[in-house]
Amino acid sequence: MNPMDQLRAARPAHLDTPVDERVRAAELSHAMSQARPVRRRRIPARAWGVGLAGAAAATAVTVAVTATGGAAPAPGAPTAAAPSAPSASGGTQVVRLSAKQVLLVAAESSLKAKAGSGAYWYVESRSGNAQQVGTKVRYTVNSLDRSEMWISRLPETDSWWISQNLGTGPAPGSEAAWKQDGSPTRWTVPAGKKGYSGKLMIEAKAGKPFGNPINVGDKVFDLAGRNVSVAELQALPTTPAALKTRLLQGYAGHGTESGEKMDADSWLYQVTSGLLSDMPVKPAVRAAAYQVLAGLDGVRSLGEVTDALGRTGQGIGRAEHWSNGQYERQLIVDPRTGVLLTDQIVAVHAGGQWAGAKPGTVVNWKSITKAEWTDREPVTP
Repeated sequence: MNPMDQLRAARPAHLDTPVDERVRAAELSHAMSQARPVRRRRIPARAWGVGLAGAAAATAVTVAVTATGGAAPAPGAPTAAAPSAPSASGGTQVVRLSAKQVLLVAAESSLKAKAGSGAYWYVESRSGNAQQVGTKVRYTVNSLDRSEMWISRLPETDSWWISQNLGTGPAPGSEAAWKQDGSPTRWTVPAGKKGYSGKLMIEAKAGKPFGNPINVGDKVFDLAGRNVSVAELQALPTTPAALKTRLLQGYAGHGTESGEKMDADSWLYQVTSGLLSDMPVKPAVRAAAYQVLAGLDGVRSLGEVTDALGRTGQGIGRAEHWSNGQYERQLIVDPRTGVLLTDQIVAVHAGGQWAGAKPGTVVNWKSITKAEWTDREPVTP
C-alpha cells in the first residue's frame, strides 16, 4: 500500500464524503503545508544511538557540547489541531491530524525529492545539551555546538566530521540563579555515563573548530547495530515491510549502543529516526522509513511545534525509559518536503545529568540546517 492509500485509510470516517481524489489529496497537502520553508536535515551524535560518525566524534571531543533550553509540548498534553483546510463544499474545517497522518504525508513528500549527486553527502547541524550546575544554587546551562559531516561517496576517500563548540550560558529563566551563583564562566559536570565517576569541564567561551576522519575503511555509519558503507545505504529496501525486516536484523533486545533492555518498537523508533536524520539514502527509502514509523505503537501527534532554531513543523513523540529517567523522543518534521528538522529529547521525570529539569524541558536536541550531495571538498581544521 503506498502512502496516499494509507493516508486515505487513516482519515477519520466523518471526512470520507464522496469527493474527487485530487481534492482529497489537496486537503491533506494544504493542512500539512503551513510550516515555514526551511533548509535541510541533521546528524546523529548523541547518547541514544549514533552512527560510526557519531562514535568517532564522541571519541575526539573533550566536552560533550550539545544543548537546549525552552520547552516542548509535554507528554500527555493535548494534541494540537492542524491548520484549517478547505472543504469540498467551499467552507473550511479543522483537520486534526494523527501521528500516522503526519508521517504518511512526509512519506509522500519524500517520494517527490530528487536523489541528487555529488562526491560528498554534506550535513550541517546545530545541537544543544542542557546541564544542571551550580554550587550555591542549582540552575540550568545550555551548551551549543555546530557540526559538519562530509561523507565521501568513494570508499577510498576519507569522510570527515568537523565540530565547533559555540559556548555555554544560562538557560532562559536561569539568569538570576546564575548571578546568585557568582556568574561563573566555567562549570564541572558529571561525565554522564552510568557507572563512570569522571567529570567534564565546560566553559562559557566558544572553541575553535576541530575534526577527524570518521570512516573505518568504507564504513561510515552504524545502522541497526552494524557498520555500513554509502553503497549499502544506497541499496536499502524501498518498501516499508522490507526495510523494517532489514533493520530488525540488528535487534537483540537492547539498545544499539547499550545493554539496556528495549522492546522492538522502541528500538525501531530510534534506529529509523537516525536513518531519517542524516544518512545518505534514496528518497524512496526515506519514504519507507516514515511508513515504518507510522506503523509503530505508542507514537503520538504533538501538532505544530517550533524547534530550537525557530523553525516550525509538525511534531510526533514516543516515550523512552532510560536508566537515568523517563523522557520523550520527539521528531519535528516539515511534511511538505519530508525533511526531518529536529530530533530532541524532552524530560518527563529526568535524572542523571538532567536531574532537576522540569517536565516538558527539551534537554537535548539536534537540528539539521543543510543536507545535500555536493562536489565541494571539506575544509578540514
